[in-house]
Amino acid sequence: MKKGIEMEQQKTEAEIEQRIEQLKKITRHDGQDGDEEYALAQYELFVIYYFDKQDWQQAIKYLSNIEKQDDPLIYSDAQFCLGYNYQYDKNNIEKAEQFYLNVDKQDNPKVYAQAQLSLGIIYQTAKNNIEMAEHCYLNVEKQYNPNAYAQAQFNLGIIYHTVKHNIEKAEHFYLNIEKQDNPEKYAQAQYNLGVIYRNEKNDIEKAEQYYLNVEKQYNREGYAQAQFNLGVIYRKEKNDIEKAENYYLNVNKQDNPQVYAKAQFNLGYIYEKEKQNIKQAEKFYLNVEKQDNPYIYAYAQAKLGDNAYYGITKNKLKSAEEYYQNVVYYDDMFEIYIIAQIMLSVISNKNLSIFEEKQRNDLVNKICNIRELTIEIQKELLVKFNLNESKNNDGLVFERQVAHYTKPEVLFNLLKNKPSDFRLNVVDFMNDPTENQVLTDWLGVKTEKDNEIKTFLASFSFNHNSLNQFRLYGNENNIVGSSVSVVFNQEFFSKNIEGIINSESINSSSKYKNFSSQQNVLAKKTVATMGINVSNKSLNHKNDKTENDLNENSVPKNSETMAEKNITSSVGLLPLFRCLYFDPKNGYISIAKRNKYSFYLEHQSNKNIDKKWNGYLKSLDEKEKIKTIRQKLEEIELKVCDLRKFKKIKSLDQLIALALMPISCLVKHAAFEDEDECRMIYITNIADDLIQAPTNYAYANSLFVNYGKIEDYLEKIYLGPQCQPHHKLWITNHVRTSKSNTRNKPIKVVQSEMPLR
Repeated sequence: MKKGIEMEQQKTEAEIEQRIEQLKKITRHDGQDGDEEYALAQYELFVIYYFDKQDWQQAIKYLSNIEKQDDPLIYSDAQFCLGYNYQYDKNNIEKAEQFYLNVDKQDNPKVYAQAQLSLGIIYQTAKNNIEMAEHCYLNVEKQYNPNAYAQAQFNLGIIYHTVKHNIEKAEHFYLNIEKQDNPEKYAQAQYNLGVIYRNEKNDIEKAEQYYLNVEKQYNREGYAQAQFNLGVIYRKEKNDIEKAENYYLNVNKQDNPQVYAKAQFNLGYIYEKEKQNIKQAEKFYLNVEKQDNPYIYAYAQAKLGDNAYYGITKNKLKSAEEYYQNVVYYDDMFEIYIIAQIMLSVISNKNLSIFEEKQRNDLVNKICNIRELTIEIQKELLVKFNLNESKNNDGLVFERQVAHYTKPEVLFNLLKNKPSDFRLNVVDFMNDPTENQVLTDWLGVKTEKDNEIKTFLASFSFNHNSLNQFRLYGNENNIVGSSVSVVFNQEFFSKNIEGIINSESINSSSKYKNFSSQQNVLAKKTVATMGINVSNKSLNHKNDKTENDLNENSVPKNSETMAEKNITSSVGLLPLFRCLYFDPKNGYISIAKRNKYSFYLEHQSNKNIDKKWNGYLKSLDEKEKIKTIRQKLEEIELKVCDLRKFKKIKSLDQLIALALMPISCLVKHAAFEDEDECRMIYITNIADDLIQAPTNYAYANSLFVNYGKIEDYLEKIYLGPQCQPHHKLWITNHVRTSKSNTRNKPIKVVQSEMPLR
């Protein structure tokens, strides 16, 4: 039997070779263009080499031989296949785009629709050009390609749902998708409509109907999400525990492991709180596995730890300590992490009597309140790049760009033929001796100096042509004022506060693994060295998170449909924050902003500079912003004082420092106010693989992380008043020949006229 199979395979291969020889003999008649037989032969050779021989180079060669004059229909197919190959196999977006653009509607309407869909995906995900993406998706007509039309309508729905936030138009596009055209996209659209009616329109009945339209056979992952959301509706809105349980039980692990974990946790909650069946509840909690959903796993482990510690378990559980040790940090889980760290601290203190849950939750709530206030301050300091002038002025954005002062040598490395990445440097060696300590010192919170969590930052200024900055930073060969000011546009930065923490690095550090009874001190040091930024999502409820079941899933992000910034950063896109200048002795507070002189430099011939300056201050709303920040700082001070009564919790200072960490490096002493500094920050463990060490001995006292290439995001380069002629020559020449995929205008080079000898 086996011999027969081998002979069949050999025969097939022989037939393939014979067919190749036959096809190669087909040439254009008399060497002329316009030969359909030749085009078909070349296309068949492509199919053989691509699918049978898996020789992509040869396959592409045969496709490239097909010209439009040979046969426009086959040519369209060939161009689309070339585009697909360059987009997905070679990851060459520019070439893929060109091939897709070669497909004309009149030649092959069906393939044209597919090409326009692919172009839309390129513009949306790779080039972050939402308008062009929308234009391409709208070119996909149902009559020529119903399947591609359904995909394009879905992607338009995503754009209007998650980017443009136009719910009515999003709904319109989702409703255009019919089941017979593309059952999978129909299921996804029905799910998204359910989310819209549940979250945006608060119409539970319609949301339920849309969720019920998601069929398992067409989209198993979406079906699991819909069933989970139905469970939440019946549990929280309709108070029908039995139906909620049935929907949760419909979520199978193989369909969607992440949502399965959430369903199992909610089933555990139902059995513990509603059915008072602790034994069955714990079985559900134990079904939540870390690889399926690390976030929910942490919740479940905290619940099991509490059950074991407070003696309410009905199963043979492990020690409470083992469960609490499994709770690691994630952005939206500050409260659960604090619970686990407090309990580990309590367990390690053998002389401490039983720690009541009510007392524990009171302590947790206070620390979480501090974190919530910290996040609110952080949001006040976020640079949003949206301070617009009034309608009576020229409409420019006041804070549209920021400058980074550096050495010409550094700029050379960032712009040369094989450019280096822009770097964030560790704060340990900054020129400010109070760096990272102003806030904690004011509150009397003790922090560990030699901790493993490090903050990396890059500094920027709203003042692009500042004599003070030129004198202080980036000087070469001890020549004061020889530096350069590199001006970035807002696309270099994220617009939200999330993403400044590498939780995985912090959690994967050996310091956080496998605690033994002799290593409880490490559990305390964990808190001392953690520096985490979280979103405010998990802080909306003051009660212990483990006392609540989980809410619905929202619209899932699709890598092919969600627009992302086209910046190749190893740490992801990071936000920019203003520094807060604070003098603890007298309570003085100010925030980084443009100085008035920068307006005179920008609008030298404008008679309304004072009016523009006042308009800027009004738009910034500085007084109200400072008032809000001061109020929140005072609230934090009161809460820290209130926490001092928990004297038996030895790690209390470290827990408070953890809550404050998102703004600790943004609070600077008021003596540095004239710098008007903004910061991009990244917090991680010293063991993070992204951390780089200099190869040059002269810079061996520093560590850094790479952020990304800069040339596409530069607007101007100011040459310092003493910038050397050879540096000026190289920079000017480089900018003259510079090309960018995203910048429309050339980089402008400006010689600073600041008075300096």
